[in-house]
Amino acid sequence: MTGGRERECRHERKQEHERAQTTMDFTVGISIFLLVVVFVVAFVPGIFEPFEGADQTQTADRLGTSLASDALGEPGTPAALNATCTWSFFRQMQTGTDTTADCGFDATTDTVAATLGVTDVAVNVTVFDDGSVAELDSPDGIAGTKRELRAGPPVPTSRGVATARRAVLLDDRTRQLVVRVW
Repeated sequence: MTGGRERECRHERKQEHERAQTTMDFTVGISIFLLVVVFVVAFVPGIFEPFEGADQTQTADRLGTSLASDALGEPGTPAALNATCTWSFFRQMQTGTDTTADCGFDATTDTVAATLGVTDVAVNVTVFDDGSVAELDSPDGIAGTKRELRAGPPVPTSRGVATARRAVLLDDRTRQLVVRVW
């Protein structure tokens, strides 16, 4: 009888040693689960951010490209501004006079932001020539005077402003188109 009892004890000890450590498994599993939840909560909102709205730097860059290539530019030659469209754009922004020129911007608006189709931001557009604000004579066939190429509200000095710069060709001279957004 002792032989049968001895086999039972060995069998019970063998089962105790083969048993999984359920408390340790549970702790590791819960820890991994919590790490995954924290990762999802921290990083998933950033995945959708580019589709919800652009930051000011992206907006300034997009507006600079749009002005230089479509709104004021010649479609066949990017970064070459059309003098008539450029003069008309700045006259419209400075005086509120709708333009009759056939250009790539909304000819009936009176703010730079509205003309370029952006909301919730302020936009200043300036063309520089050797460090100073450029001026442009009225184009042939359009009555008007020399126009300073600056439009939009004054740029604030007390807050962050995103700036985009484009080298453009206007009246056979290289100038700098600067778009500021805040």
